Amino acid sequence: MPNLNRIAFWGITYRQLALVLGMYFISALLYDGALSISQRAWSKQSLGNEFVEEIPRIFLDYGLKLLVTAPVWYLLFKRLRQHSLTRRVLLHVLLLPLFIVVWQSVYYFISDFISIGRLRGDGSIWDTYIGGLFYLVQFGIYHTYAYYRDYQRQRIQEAELRELAVKSELTALKAQLNPHFLYNVFNTISATVPPELEHTRELLADLADLFRYQLQASKTDFVTVRDEVAFLQKYLDLEKARFGDRLRVVFEVPDAVLDAKIPPMLLQPLVENAVRHGIAPLIEGGEVRIKIRQQNGQLHVMVADTGAGMNGKPVKVLGIESHGVGLANTRLRLEKMYGNDLLIKANEPHGVTVYFEIPA
Repeated sequence: MPNLNRIAFWGITYRQLALVLGMYFISALLYDGALSISQRAWSKQSLGNEFVEEIPRIFLDYGLKLLVTAPVWYLLFKRLRQHSLTRRVLLHVLLLPLFIVVWQSVYYFISDFISIGRLRGDGSIWDTYIGGLFYLVQFGIYHTYAYYRDYQRQRIQEAELRELAVKSELTALKAQLNPHFLYNVFNTISATVPPELEHTRELLADLADLFRYQLQASKTDFVTVRDEVAFLQKYLDLEKARFGDRLRVVFEVPDAVLDAKIPPMLLQPLVENAVRHGIAPLIEGGEVRIKIRQQNGQLHVMVADTGAGMNGKPVKVLGIESHGVGLANTRLRLEKMYGNDLLIKANEPHGVTVYFEIPA
């Protein structure tokens, strides 16, 4: 038996497609029956013959309605999916008359061309009325179903987020080490470093700052882009101490986005992944570029490297092509918090680019 939950196209499953086609089929039969019954007063044929005779016209009518509905549905539920429900519902003020004009014009043209009956004169107002009514009913059903589906998905995501939070807290408790002890150890080690090794002292200070930031980040849901970038700079300074000139770093973060809010530690796994899997395998090293910009109320974040790339061996992790757990973790956070995903593609001429966007 075929899996009806598989995607047919546009994110529509075969089950959903079958339900829509069934709705159209039943609507066409009911309309055919209503017309046949209404014509009993003057028709000279039996009810059955009248019903059969109307079938070609009725199925042309509803077949064209389905064809004209498809682009309207695609616009509202795919292209404008991120817009508010109120804004999309208000669009029907423009889309309903456009639907009627396009459907009715094509329907009348084909009916006249192939010489099948249709309403004429003042009677054509019924086509306009019933067509508009059918449009409102079907899109009422679509909006209701979409709202229900999003509500169910949100409930599942909230439950998964709570479970993830509990697991994270347990993991943190198991791995927790008194931060004051760590700071004291860093200070002790730093105090023993001779003056001529000032660079080593600076690296210890950066490492202490990393631990301090991670501790603070675990207690808050959002930090500023400024703080996150400062953390990344210290992290990459430590990596540059290991890789030397093999690791080159470029930040493209304008001042306008520094006060924007972002979940803490969201970029670090991506940067670590770029260094570990992209730069480290190459003798000549490469460049890691972090770019953040704000546009249309969204923060656009990109982490790109000119490293080894995917090496032709990408690993399937949570539905994306990646080669590191860091990408999977970041993708999971984005999906649960915003319903967004990571876009991963090959960099040119070599390397990997990871991109995502979140509300600013």
